Amino acid sequence: MKKNLLFTFLFFAFIALQNLCFAQNSFEKPRIFTEKDIESGAAIEESKFIAGDNQAFALPKFDDSAWESTDISSKKSYKKDQVYWIRYYFKIDSASVNKSLCFDIKQIGASEIYLNGKKIETVGKIGKGASREFKIKNELPELFSLNNTEVNVLAIRFLPVVGGKKMIINYSPIALDVELASAKEFLDEKVEMTEGFNFITMLICGVFSALGFIHLLLFLFYRKAVYNLYFSIYNLSIGLLSYMILLFYEMDDPASIDLYGFFTFLSIVAFGASLTGFVNTLFGRSKIRLKVLLVIAALLLIVFYFSAAAAISTVFFYLFFVWFESLYLIIRAMIRREKSAYIVGGGILTFFAIIILTIIFNILESLNIATPQMLSSDEFGLSLLVLVIVSFPISISAYLGWQFASTNLSLVKQLDEVNRLSDVNLKQEQEKQQILQNQNDLLENQVNERTQELQKEKQKTENLLLNILPHEVAEELKENGSSEAKYYDEVTVLFTDFVNFTQSSEKLGAEKMLVELNDCFTAFDMIMEKHGLEKIKTIGDAYLAVCGLPLKNECHAYQTVLVALDIIDFIEERKKTNPNTLDIRIGINSGSLIAGIVGVKKFAYDIWGDTVNTAARMEQNSEKGKINISETTYQLVKDKVHCEYRGKIHTKGKGDMDMYFALETKKD
Repeated sequence: MKKNLLFTFLFFAFIALQNLCFAQNSFEKPRIFTEKDIESGAAIEESKFIAGDNQAFALPKFDDSAWESTDISSKKSYKKDQVYWIRYYFKIDSASVNKSLCFDIKQIGASEIYLNGKKIETVGKIGKGASREFKIKNELPELFSLNNTEVNVLAIRFLPVVGGKKMIINYSPIALDVELASAKEFLDEKVEMTEGFNFITMLICGVFSALGFIHLLLFLFYRKAVYNLYFSIYNLSIGLLSYMILLFYEMDDPASIDLYGFFTFLSIVAFGASLTGFVNTLFGRSKIRLKVLLVIAALLLIVFYFSAAAAISTVFFYLFFVWFESLYLIIRAMIRREKSAYIVGGGILTFFAIIILTIIFNILESLNIATPQMLSSDEFGLSLLVLVIVSFPISISAYLGWQFASTNLSLVKQLDEVNRLSDVNLKQEQEKQQILQNQNDLLENQVNERTQELQKEKQKTENLLLNILPHEVAEELKENGSSEAKYYDEVTVLFTDFVNFTQSSEKLGAEKMLVELNDCFTAFDMIMEKHGLEKIKTIGDAYLAVCGLPLKNECHAYQTVLVALDIIDFIEERKKTNPNTLDIRIGINSGSLIAGIVGVKKFAYDIWGDTVNTAARMEQNSEKGKINISETTYQLVKDKVHCEYRGKIHTKGKGDMDMYFALETKKD
């Protein structure tokens, strides 16, 4: 379909002039569309027209001879909230029979499309009040086909946008454009154009926006380079303009026109203001002219608020003056051979030259003057577009590179001079500095040695303290110089004791038994650390530990049973390789106790309470290789540990107590 890209965005802003005369369209004189017409997009123009709303108007045999004959693309005055009907008669040639067709609809309002009395499409929603929905176009038109070459009746029920807030773009009051098109050609072109157009606009938007933010950061880091600010605005304005073009292309809600139009106008004004600001900053000598042009740009935005049409008309004169001024300043700078004039000016002049050439080619084409085929090709046009887009940024990048190189070279020269002048002073100061340095090194070495010694001693002290006391208690003791005993209501105490330890000591000897005891207790320490238990102390061959203090542990009973099971496993494995290994019995009890430090010298962290005594009784009444737990502990672990009830067993000082052997953990 032959569509101008600008017409696709803003086709309502520029309407065709009304024909002075046109053929009457009727059932007897229908318009005949050929296959070629449909492939190119056959416009629905002269038609029957009436104000009113009656569903009978959609019937194929309805008599519309009394209706007004009009061109639907011409301007007409319409009343607010008035529904209008349009009827059109047409035929297709035999080549288009049974081929997929569609109606390409552009409008400002809401419409219903009827073909031979059947509603085939709705664009927007015709209703009352808030139920109305106005649309600009049908994004994906409904497809249909005709199976004969007889007369077809197209009826359109149309509710135009009339009254309300005046839009920036001066639409025709009828605001309706309909074309009969080949579905394949329409969809292929739409997909191809959408993909290519979206890619190009988003690429331009992304590249220039990135350049804009980069140069804005350069300006923020170095405020004296004001040209970076102007060039940043220049790039951001192009990025914004390309994005607004994309939004116009995708727009289907007329309510968005004002917002999109304002940002488009803003980007154009920013483009002109940034261009004159950049050129004047580099090559201009009159700051007054720059200030005047920037004030005019601000005034254009104010004028736009009161009269968009006046502002849009004026902005083109503003851009022309900016273009002329920039061209003049660049050429003058080149003639004067100012620094960077050829670098920056070359890109800007290329930009202007391409625009002038494009205007000349368009004038020659409009006057039907022959031009080389290469100049009118799409590839040549695309190449010009690429040159227009990249010429100015490339020149600025080249200028920034030149400026960086010049600055770097100047700094290198200054640095060389400074180095040369400072060599003499450096040599004179070297001897003094060397003497001072030697003294400093000596003192630093002595300080470092003393510091390291102190650190080592401090670390030894802390390690020793942590071996004696729990970490939290040790920290409290270091900070406060003392630690108060605390009450813990939910803990579990573990006692272990080797069976026949005294007899075995006499048999093996004290030295061997001490080695055995050390190996076992070392392994117990590792098991405690693994499961989070706090070792309290060893009493001869007995080992005392607790879980749930100084940090609370909700699973204190279960963790303690796991420790006991690991100790039993360790003893059993050790028996396989060491015949001197002693059997062990373990007792566990849960409850409350008091824990803290006893005395003020030779600190010892200990625990007191009936819970501790009961745990000792559990160990005394256990058996070798067994874990004897109390009723309290059993209630806490019975869901996770298999236990064997032993019955009530008489205990010294406690009477009869329920006891259990913890056997193994339960599998999930």
